[in-house]
Amino acid sequence: MTCKGVYARVVGLGCGGCEGMNQHQVTFLRRLIETEPPFRPYSATAEYLLNAEGIGKVQGRRVVYTQRDFEVARNLLKARGFEPSRQSEPVPRSQVQPGESEKWGALRVSDGLVAVVPLGLPGVQIPMGSMLCMDVRQALALPYEVLVFCENLEPMLRLHEYQWLAGFLKGRPALALFRGAPGYFRTDVANELLVQDHRPVLAFFDFDPRGLSMAASVPRREALCLPPLDSLEVAVKGQRRKDLYLGSVEVSRPHLEAQPAEGDLGLAWGLMKRLEMGLDQEHFPHL
Repeated sequence: MTCKGVYARVVGLGCGGCEGMNQHQVTFLRRLIETEPPFRPYSATAEYLLNAEGIGKVQGRRVVYTQRDFEVARNLLKARGFEPSRQSEPVPRSQVQPGESEKWGALRVSDGLVAVVPLGLPGVQIPMGSMLCMDVRQALALPYEVLVFCENLEPMLRLHEYQWLAGFLKGRPALALFRGAPGYFRTDVANELLVQDHRPVLAFFDFDPRGLSMAASVPRREALCLPPLDSLEVAVKGQRRKDLYLGSVEVSRPHLEAQPAEGDLGLAWGLMKRLEMGLDQEHFPHL
């Protein structure tokens, strides 16, 4: 591998911001889930979440909450790609106090790093089916022209198999970025790269309501990366995954109904509503 000026780890296949929602609102929802208060003082954030998402009910100068509201808050964060609970404040393993396990309260090795796959980057070559692990500054320094934001790790490692993706890349050097998941490669670190970058983004997500909703929230989104809709429909009917549709349609519907009907997201959402089924990226057609 050649990667001048960048220190990175190459990992093989076997290794393990959204529209209308800012950080204050994410923090508010997380605290709501963690503490389950019977009420909170009326505030701009509480008012927004009440009007936009139906969370809570006004009583005088406060907003009261029920178990239903806590569940809606949890599902909303998941649907928009945020962790429902805040991370604790772990430390690097080298800083764990003597006599304590290096795993107790310590940062995972992948914490603070992002997982990326270079696609046609000059001077950066890695084996197919592998990825680079590096910090955000190192990733931002790479000479890519477009970022491919990937919901799932395994499909990201197999991007070279999706021939239809070339129509979105248009011959440009690209960097695929894993969105992160609980247990490895934190989503907030990937979001940090996304926010700090200035280059256009291709959204590569599952074909289900949650995936489309997260894609709609991606900043600087140039396109939603899906196979041609006719071949996608054939694949969806073949897998018959009604659970992928029903599992997140109610919480994601308001966000998706607000998308332009003739845009790529609107067309995908229209197809999904008609089929009432979804499809995970692992079963996307290759051609």
